[in-house]
Amino acid sequence: MIRAERQAKILQLVRERGFIETQEIARELGVSPVTIRRDLRFLSDQELIRLDHGGSAKVDYLQKNTEPLYETKVYLNHAYKAAIGAAAVAMIENNDTIILDSGTTNAQIAYHMRHKAWQNITVITCDLVIAKELCTQPNINVLMLGGILRRSFYTAYGSFTEQILRNLKANKFFLGIDAASQDHGITNIVLEEVPIKQLSIEISDRVILVADSSKFAHNAPFKVCGWSQVSQVITDSCIHPEMLDFFIDNNISYHLANTECKEGNPT
Repeated sequence: MIRAERQAKILQLVRERGFIETQEIARELGVSPVTIRRDLRFLSDQELIRLDHGGSAKVDYLQKNTEPLYETKVYLNHAYKAAIGAAAVAMIENNDTIILDSGTTNAQIAYHMRHKAWQNITVITCDLVIAKELCTQPNINVLMLGGILRRSFYTAYGSFTEQILRNLKANKFFLGIDAASQDHGITNIVLEEVPIKQLSIEISDRVILVADSSKFAHNAPFKVCGWSQVSQVITDSCIHPEMLDFFIDNNISYHLANTECKEGNPT
């Protein structure tokens, strides 16, 4: 198990249990306590967990305006993201122009797009990982948005990116999120990404929110949009039933990708 995957598993264990002892993490992951302590210090330095005596506790990193490194995020809820990516591809049609938002869930959409024959698809993205995933695929035209590169997260932002978007039009925007709640709508950790998301919503006929169930019932500092601007939600089958009731009450179409829920997650 590489370091990024191990640290992602540690984050998930801490989030699921609230507090977990260092020795217990070491046993579950099959590595030495010394290695786990090193990982915990690294995650604590990023303010993703809090070190307590003998173990670690979760923190609300959304409110601290911090997030795991991209390489770690790839492994967080990976099976859920993969299922969502596959489900999202079924929403894409030949001759579509789509926008793939930045992030690891949309990267899974790009990955699954590689396994289907397309005719005249255009993909607009500000995400270097997504562009690289699709750039060799026949009949997929990739429009890579330029701008300032966000360090270590492989995505472009800034006024140049926004200027390009204002001159484009898309059939569908697959919106990635940091958090979403009934009261505050769609929110984001990084302020600089918000105008990109908002412009993508503005120029798209449909906005399809793609997010694993861990993103719901939480709030990040910066507002992206309200629920009235979301056409459809694609998430995993472990989402809390209260969110499904909210979607139904507000006439928001949703699709649940079939996933095996972790112990303690709602079904």
